[in-house]
Amino acid sequence: MSSEFQIKDLVSENVATAPAVYHKLQMALANSESTFQDYAEIIQGDTGLAARLLKISNSSFFGFDSKVESITHAMSIIGLEQIIDLALVSMVIDKFKGIPKELIVMEQFWRHSIAVGLCARLIARGLNEPNAERFYLAGVLHDIGSLVFYKEIPIQARLILSEAQVDKKHLDGVEKEILGFHHGEMGGYLLRQWGLPEVFYESIPFVHQPSRATNHSEVATILHLADCVAYHLELGNSGEPGKPSIERGSMARLGLNEETFNKVQDETLGQYSFTVESFLG
Repeated sequence: MSSEFQIKDLVSENVATAPAVYHKLQMALANSESTFQDYAEIIQGDTGLAARLLKISNSSFFGFDSKVESITHAMSIIGLEQIIDLALVSMVIDKFKGIPKELIVMEQFWRHSIAVGLCARLIARGLNEPNAERFYLAGVLHDIGSLVFYKEIPIQARLILSEAQVDKKHLDGVEKEILGFHHGEMGGYLLRQWGLPEVFYESIPFVHQPSRATNHSEVATILHLADCVAYHLELGNSGEPGKPSIERGSMARLGLNEETFNKVQDETLGQYSFTVESFLG
């Protein structure tokens, strides 16, 4: 039985289906005649989502001087793709509610994910990546495969967490031993099912070993460094029993020096609290 078949077998129809509002937004994107008003109406169909997006738009996450009054206003100054990305973050947080705290404390999980997203965005900006804002979404979603394990196979997930803790091993190694694939591969598979761009599902499986990525290795390396920073700064926790080490050569591959990397860590800390409040508050 191949790993992909096992992954496919593991994911329920509910999880394998992208959040409904995100699906509607993607359908609108595919229609060249869609207007900002069309997108706004889709988002406003979920009043909680609309309120959260306005709160984020008016937070220090963007730091605009004037108040963002509406979803259409937000799209015009932030950008349509960015608003859809932020909507997906909000919907994913809602989609994976109800996971038992005996497995993972979800607030800590999302705190870690937000920290990785923030740090990845800062690294990407420092490297003048053409779409640096998209790195926030990639960072927030990098451990989504773990949520699938917690939601779909809680007994095996508890065993994996316990074994990693006792043996001081990284989760992906234990997952591979027990399941035949790890949470990064699970996440990549899910995001491909949801119809996200290739850069997400090709990079996320290699966050812990970015040198093995054959496509989008630079993105995988940025996410890897951001993940290590989040654990080093102790900003949340997604289940790892210890702090992961930076893979040798990662910073050199990006042309990232120590001074810039330290500055990124300071900026991540500076932006962390208000960003968590905006998304989780």
